[in-house]
Amino acid sequence: MLLAGATGRIGEAVARCVLARGGRVAAAVRKPWQVEKLRAALASDRALVGLVPAGDAEAAAGFVKGAKDALGPLTGFVGAAGRWQERTPGKEPGGDLADLLAANLQANALLARAAMPFFRRQKRGALAFVGATDAALRDGSAAFAASMAGLHEYVRALQRDLAGAGVTAAALLLDPASAADASAVAERLAAMAQGRAPAGGTLLPAAS
Repeated sequence: MLLAGATGRIGEAVARCVLARGGRVAAAVRKPWQVEKLRAALASDRALVGLVPAGDAEAAAGFVKGAKDALGPLTGFVGAAGRWQERTPGKEPGGDLADLLAANLQANALLARAAMPFFRRQKRGALAFVGATDAALRDGSAAFAASMAGLHEYVRALQRDLAGAGVTAAALLLDPASAADASAVAERLAAMAQGRAPAGGTLLPAAS
């Protein structure tokens, strides 16, 4: 399984969930110092950790190819990268929108884009993303809402583009302000990335 956002609470829980079930994980991180830290945390020869800097499409493509060569066929992707910070609308720090777009949309979309050619060729694959509930969008900052709305529309576009290709895309909607059980969320995301319906949770409505 490919994983974006493995250094976060939910992302690391996804990696541990997959490994505990005997699966293989290829986790991309955005900062050099995170590579060894995550390798040590996961401590498994079935976990591959690689550096994919923000916005580096070439690095993303190279990481996915390397993961396929090292771990074998890949059919699942979890986009758990993201950041949430409650702000007062109109009073966000400078650069907040760019940072949130990079964390919540670009980091996930970059790795998903690199994985899709492999999924299409196999005519098999599932992409699962972490989205936000309506309540989270109302209660968060305008910048956070914009970044998550972008992710939601990206997932809907994937649903339309991948129709009939044997590849699915979906988003599990969460409220980042709530104390969600990371292990339970990870189980649902892992199920989605394996092409199975999650046990509970709210999904983004499919594109019409």
